[in-house]
Amino acid sequence: MAKLRDVREIADQHLFAQRYREALAAYGVLVQLSPIDLDARLRVADSLLSLGEVQHSAVVYTALARYSVNAGHPLRALVAIKILATLEPQLAALIGPLAELYAEGSARLGGGGVRIAAADEEAPVPDGLDLSRAPDAPDLAARVAALASDYSALRAVPETLPPIPLFSKLPARDFAGMLAELKLVRARPEQTIIQEGERGTSFFVLARGTVRVHRHNASGGSIELARLGEGSIFGEMALVSAAPRSATVTAVTDCDLLEFDRTALAAASEQVATVAAALDRFTRERLLNNLMATSPLFRPFDRRQRFELVRRFSAHDVAAGTVLIRESEQGRGLFVILHGEVDVSKRDGEDQVLLATLRGGEVFGEISLLEDTPTTATVVAARQTNILFLPRDAFLRLVKALPELESYFRELAEERQLDARLVLERSREGGEITELSEDDLVLV
Repeated sequence: MAKLRDVREIADQHLFAQRYREALAAYGVLVQLSPIDLDARLRVADSLLSLGEVQHSAVVYTALARYSVNAGHPLRALVAIKILATLEPQLAALIGPLAELYAEGSARLGGGGVRIAAADEEAPVPDGLDLSRAPDAPDLAARVAALASDYSALRAVPETLPPIPLFSKLPARDFAGMLAELKLVRARPEQTIIQEGERGTSFFVLARGTVRVHRHNASGGSIELARLGEGSIFGEMALVSAAPRSATVTAVTDCDLLEFDRTALAAASEQVATVAAALDRFTRERLLNNLMATSPLFRPFDRRQRFELVRRFSAHDVAAGTVLIRESEQGRGLFVILHGEVDVSKRDGEDQVLLATLRGGEVFGEISLLEDTPTTATVVAARQTNILFLPRDAFLRLVKALPELESYFRELAEERQLDARLVLERSREGGEITELSEDDLVLV
């Protein structure tokens, strides 16, 4: 017996084969069998638009946007609004009610709304359905449009609504201004959205679908880092830096993404101080979360202890060329790189030898603290860099209280001092100097 999943697959095949009339009929069946399926309603509108039924498609997109705003699906609503704005610019005004509900200070904004249950893809469907061809009905577009615009069978909207990451930290006016700058990107499976090594110029909010985050390894293969779903934000390093992308993001399923360009972001930040403040808080939170999840420094702690530890650090933005540690001076404390790069170098006679370039998540400054000796190298910001700093006394209290952390730092110190000696020997012999790998932290 056919299942709901099979109907969806047939409908998608028709749509992607540009058999829009058959797709429209199949998605109409999906809406009948599963009224809660917002994706099927969106695809009805897409099919109508592809058939040239602009007025009918606008009716379906508008109904979807209005319902989704109130039912706790703001990203789905934004997809529909963005499409509507290309059909009739005046319909972009629908962003206003969305901003009022989801911006900072909204009375309905809570920790999470009551979401509509997903369709049961394994549910059986009636026998005898022929989805291979569209029914010979001259009013097919009007009938399916009316069906997909009717939300009377769906449950009442929730009392509280879930916040939108980043945007719900903004007042309504600024929120609406930022949403107006978002661009809709629709990606097919296996389509590359972000390419590793390219310059970052925008960030994305995933409104619908699943993406895969992966990175190339030394052997030429690919390592999957994560899979992200609806509501995820990625590419956010473009908010604070134009550095090359550190990973590739590829669509796993059909995806609707909301893209915000860095140029528009800079203009918004200059005009509205609250936008800049919200973006700064957001990027720092994301950087901290990534750091706490990946850095060995935080491994001995549980989640609550990690946040307590981070509170002891102060955060700083440093410009390229800033000297963070100068060789032969007393160590001031421990540094952790949130984002950016620093160059570690050491004097060797008349030469200044580059030992390594350290990046996000790496630490430096502890050798002189542990051994109570002058610093053994100079550390300079290679570009705009975000760092955390823990003063000397706080660091010494920390390692005294946690012997496992002291062991971790001492083991690393021994390895890195050996690496530094090898680099200096190559330099003196006139041989090729190979920069240390990202795992080779040089601690000074």
